[in-house]
Amino acid sequence: MGKIYGYIQYDNEAEKVLQKAAIDKFVKDKYKKTPDDVEYLVENVKSYVSWKNRKLGRELLPRLKEGDILIVSEAKRLGSSSPEIDVFLMYATDKGAEVYEARLDTKISGY
Repeated sequence: MGKIYGYIQYDNEAEKVLQKAAIDKFVKDKYKKTPDDVEYLVENVKSYVSWKNRKLGRELLPRLKEGDILIVSEAKRLGSSSPEIDVFLMYATDKGAEVYEARLDTKISGY
């Protein structure tokens, strides 16, 4: 297993706290890891902004490597539309990373 990344996209502090709690719980339950084992990328950005124009696309996606894990509270945090989210997941999968949705306890990437 590579690095574990947590991505939080929020509009207000309450969203940020709830997303972090969901990711922390997922990491604890699935991997028996603590929040200190997760490298978080936190962005206060509107959901309609494309992932390509966020730190998600400019910083995190280029860093992902084979075996890395990216966890989001909900898939909708990855992009502004279903097709855009699918493109992000395709790129992450092509790099060999796995993407999970914490609230559903589900892997959302992969072939």
